[in-house]
Parts: sequence; structure tokens; C-alpha cells
Amino acid sequence: MTILNNNKIYQLLSERGLGNVSPETAEAVESILGELDRKNILRQNNSKNYFIDRTTLETTGLLRALVEQNWIIIAQNDEIIKKLSQIFAAQKEL
Repeated sequence: MTILNNNKIYQLLSERGLGNVSPETAEAVESILGELDRKNILRQNNSKNYFIDRTTLETTGLLRALVEQNWIIIAQNDEIIKKLSQIFAAQKEL
């Protein structure tokens, strides 16, 4: 996966229910995914023929799980921010 443009980022975010995050969040996601891509952490089938032992496979699996967990945290934080914004907007009207 090579992250080259915002369309791919927003498509990926939309697939995870985060299609309407702020541009700042999308930029942070692009930066993180770009770094993970450069390190070949997200790739299922590594095309390089390195010797991979069980520890490396387990570590890579754990890192992928953490990435997925982070998607959940991003979604939850986004929802919290939206609800807090609504609360603050309602309080200002009073």
C-alpha cells in the first residue's frame, strides 16, 4: 500500500467509518500509514526474501492488531470531539 494522495486516505478512512474526519486527522493518518508502509509493517505478503522467524511474524501480527485498535480509538475520539462540540455550542447559546 503506497499512500500517494488524499483520495486513498479518505477511502481508507471511509472504510473504517471515519470518512468525515478533519483534514488535520487525515494528514496525521497519512503520515502514520506512510511510515508503516516504508517499514513494510502493513504488508501481508512481503516481497523481499528475508528469513522471517516466528518472533518476527508474531511481532508483525501484534503491530497490525495495534494499528486496527488505533482505528477504533480514532473513531471513538472523533465521536467524543463531535459531541463535546455540540455541548459547547449549546452552552454558548444559553
